[in-house]
Amino acid sequence: MTAFGGMSRQRFLRLALYFQLLVVVGVVLVLALEVAKELRTLRAEPLDNLNWNLTQLELDLVRLQSEVDLAIALPGRDLAELRKRFDLFYSRGRLLERGSMLTELDLSRSMGPITAEVTAFLGSTAPLMDGPDESLLLALPGLADEARRLRIDLRAALVKLVADFAAQADKRRTALTQLLTQIAVATLAMVAGLAALLVSVIRLNWQAERRRAETSRVSSRLAATVGTSLDGVVVAGSDGRIIDFNAAAEGIFGFARDEAVGADMADLILPPQHTKAHRAGMVRIAAGGRKHVVDAGRIQITAVRKSREEFPVELSIAENKGPDGTIYIAYIRDISDRLAAERALTTARDEALAAEKAKTNFMAVVSHEMRTPLNGVMAALEIASRTPADDRQALFLGIARASAEQLMQHVNGVLDISKIEAGQMVISADDVDLGALVAGICDTMRPVAEERGNTLHLRQLAPVPMVYGDGFRIRQVLDNFLSNAIKFTSDGSATVELEPQDETEHSLVAEIRVTDTGIGISEADLGRVFEDFVMLDPSYGREAGGTGLGLAIARRLTEAMGGTIGVESELGEGSCFWIRLPMKKRAGAHRSVDAAPALPASEPGTGSAAEPSGLDVLVVEDNATNRIVLKELLGMLGHRVTLAVDGSEGVRRARAHRHDVILMDISMPVLDGIAATQLIRQSGKSFRSRIIAVTAHTLPEELQRFRDAGMDGCLTKPISSADLAAALAGISAAAADAAAPEMPDATPEGRMHEVPLTDAGRLADLRAAIGDDGLARALDRLALDAPAKIAALLAAGAATPPDRAAALALSHELAGAAGTLGAARLHARMAAAEHALRSDDLPGFGSAITGLPDLWQDTEAALAAALATPA
Repeated sequence: MTAFGGMSRQRFLRLALYFQLLVVVGVVLVLALEVAKELRTLRAEPLDNLNWNLTQLELDLVRLQSEVDLAIALPGRDLAELRKRFDLFYSRGRLLERGSMLTELDLSRSMGPITAEVTAFLGSTAPLMDGPDESLLLALPGLADEARRLRIDLRAALVKLVADFAAQADKRRTALTQLLTQIAVATLAMVAGLAALLVSVIRLNWQAERRRAETSRVSSRLAATVGTSLDGVVVAGSDGRIIDFNAAAEGIFGFARDEAVGADMADLILPPQHTKAHRAGMVRIAAGGRKHVVDAGRIQITAVRKSREEFPVELSIAENKGPDGTIYIAYIRDISDRLAAERALTTARDEALAAEKAKTNFMAVVSHEMRTPLNGVMAALEIASRTPADDRQALFLGIARASAEQLMQHVNGVLDISKIEAGQMVISADDVDLGALVAGICDTMRPVAEERGNTLHLRQLAPVPMVYGDGFRIRQVLDNFLSNAIKFTSDGSATVELEPQDETEHSLVAEIRVTDTGIGISEADLGRVFEDFVMLDPSYGREAGGTGLGLAIARRLTEAMGGTIGVESELGEGSCFWIRLPMKKRAGAHRSVDAAPALPASEPGTGSAAEPSGLDVLVVEDNATNRIVLKELLGMLGHRVTLAVDGSEGVRRARAHRHDVILMDISMPVLDGIAATQLIRQSGKSFRSRIIAVTAHTLPEELQRFRDAGMDGCLTKPISSADLAAALAGISAAAADAAAPEMPDATPEGRMHEVPLTDAGRLADLRAAIGDDGLARALDRLALDAPAKIAALLAAGAATPPDRAAALALSHELAGAAGTLGAARLHARMAAAEHALRSDDLPGFGSAITGLPDLWQDTEAALAAALATPA
């Protein structure tokens, strides 16, 4: 770019010099012409002639005057000489009057008076001269006087003429001097221009010589580069014939240079399947058409060797236009070895990924399978701890319970890691009251903090509206932060701060900080605290135990929710762990009351006949759609609602706060409803609260299991507002059982086609209870969850053998959600599928799930149409 700019400047300077020289030559020529014109004017100047004529005119007048004086003095003198002198004077006077000399010299104005006077004298005297002698003699005295006056005036005019001519001559000499000066300057400029041009020519010659030498060196260097290049270089003309063929090309294709030069490139190195396209492209380019390969960068094609063996090459073609026409330079690289290495690497990578996936799946399966017996162990230990035991037994039961809980935490951590790595972690978008959620976590953890002499503070820096998010995962992250803060702090404090940031009309960023006054973290360790299996004090005597997975899981969960996570700490000065989560606001949503004071409630099984008002209700439900509906229904009935997403969270909330009523789902992950009920009945602030089962399981043996676990009643999905109000008013379990609907036929070919897509009565009831907005939110939640769950159900059913546990859980969850929202046919199908699985009727299960995607599309359209229809 610099060389090109230098050449452009030199060319511009040369052009400017040429133009300047041309202008100077033109100026010199113009000035020379002007000088020639002045010289011609001087040569043709009539001034000398005019001077002579005027002098002769004065002389003739003097002689005429002398003759007049003689004629007066000598009477009788012959007057012929007088008339002769007058005739001479007359001729001179008329010549002055009629000549062009005065006009040419621009003296007409200055000589006008004397000319007029001469003319008048001649006019008055001529008649006398032409008359008789007697008249002339009488007029001689007067004529003598006039001649004297005219002579005086003529002398004065001649003197004035000389002065005017001198002034005029000075002007012309000055003008001529200026012209000559200008010619001299222009000549000097021309000489300088010629000198500069000569210098430029000398310099250009020097540069041309230098460029020639440089070109020679570059050409030699280029020839050496091309000759030693590891890539094949093939140069061809616009006719497709090879001009140059380097050594690398000889090695790649097997042709000697002499064989290749002059041959058609298409016939020599291209396989037959590419020859036609190559020639068509050459014709198209020659006609000015679009270039597909030329100047298109690197491309991969197939070439052919001299042995006619086809092999892959990487090709790049450049075009160069010169005085001899267009040439095409092809850089060719044999990539057979590289592609073979890439295939081997891809195979190795796939095998490694398969092994990693197998390991991840194995860890997930093992962790998942370990949780079931661990739940049983923990439940058994919990029950055993309630029975009388001596001190030694109580000690070992406590050790066993603590070990089982720690083992469950490790198993859950490994399972979470496995799910995240396998891409199976699902982030939901439920209604979340962040203020209530954080307050609930603090209430749960406060007793643990007090055991270590710590105080736990909660600060909400600004109001936070209801948002959409995954409350369970947010709780999991904050539980980890807060448990670490308590674990690594003694006789200090921990503070949880909630602050909304970057809030707009529809979204906000929620920042939650957990700050402690504990041991802190060194600067060297800050960068690795969120890595897997990192324990900053891995010695056997470390203060706190763990696997080092908690913060790694927190990081993965935060990133899965689209947020960021971080830590600020100094060794010995405490730590501050924070997360920032972008969240969408829920328009018009009210907040749930998470820590409202409990109201007195009837003892289990002894409810009053009137519907209670303002009950504190705990809803334990893993299905987001069902949580939304139950929350809306209870809110419309005037009750305060606390939500738990699984049995384990339900137990924690029930023990930490006294609830009047607990609505307990049966089939849930982590801890099912029956085990959760048994744990709640053993201890905690809600151990005497009413617990009502919420389930689609209505078989007599299942209802008996609910009673044996300590449940006081049963609500069968789908739940209406009337059923919910009646259950909260204290209807007995027997009455609820009697009202349970009959299980639908498990065979779709039976009465399934008779079931309508939607239950109009159920939808009307929901509309009346929770309004159009509440129903729309519930339908949106179902529309968000159903396609993924249906796909997962079909995948579980298609597995060999079918994944019965996963299919059963999905069927139950879909049946409950569909029944709750009045999707009658989908509910019947899922109930039939669940019944078939429980009965080990795999053909019946297969029939029940046949055509589920189409059924869901019809159901979604029907539900949307029902919502759009005015109530």
